[in-house]
Amino acid sequence: MFEVTGLSLTPIDGRTVRLHRPADYREETKEGEIIRLYKEGTPIEIVVGGSIKYKDARHRVNVIQRGTRKGQLACYDLKCAVLNSSSIFALPFLGGSKKYMLWDSLFVNAFISTEEYDECIALLYRYSGDVLFSKFEKAMCAMPNFIKMDDVDHYHVLFIFKVPDSAKDSYQKFREGRYSEIDGIWKLMILNYHDFDPAGQTGKILYKDAKLKAELETKLDIELGDSELHSIPDMKYERFNKEYYSTL
Repeated sequence: MFEVTGLSLTPIDGRTVRLHRPADYREETKEGEIIRLYKEGTPIEIVVGGSIKYKDARHRVNVIQRGTRKGQLACYDLKCAVLNSSSIFALPFLGGSKKYMLWDSLFVNAFISTEEYDECIALLYRYSGDVLFSKFEKAMCAMPNFIKMDDVDHYHVLFIFKVPDSAKDSYQKFREGRYSEIDGIWKLMILNYHDFDPAGQTGKILYKDAKLKAELETKLDIELGDSELHSIPDMKYERFNKEYYSTL
């Protein structure tokens, strides 16, 4: 793995570092996705699968996305991952709140499986040497259903939990992609956890909204019948993969 230094960067959250001065860079794309940014006439390049360095920390780059403002390219967001379905639907099964779970700062992604535990809820965080993060680690280890904490590398920590008994049935429904069959109270708790409007996209998925179904049928040019309105969780992204996230 190669590493790039000397860039104009700002950390945004546990997944994302923002690259400024986008006009300095050229793009290389493949199948519509950016796979490389480079500065003409220099050796500077950022490549998917590589890493960048901000201050004393390294960040894996698995996704490069354009950031726009008023229709103009304003930045590039360099991500170790995009937010997955487990972070939306499974994380709320553990209780707490987004603020308590450091959603906007160090949280990276949630998972419904690991190499060691096929059925679990695992939470990946960007490590911080701050005293508050040390207290957060202790609080996480004291949570009900806690199994173990793994140091993934120098920059990431994984917390693994058993699925709470009260959520086991809904957890299985989620794994099977049967969103509309998730228990009613858990549907409300998922929406409340993320402060989502029931009329929004996630609510429409959970309650199998007729308008969303019609839109999807038109877009896909198929009859959905009694099908769910969101794809079954893809375990490529919903099972924790150390190789994908590690900065080693």
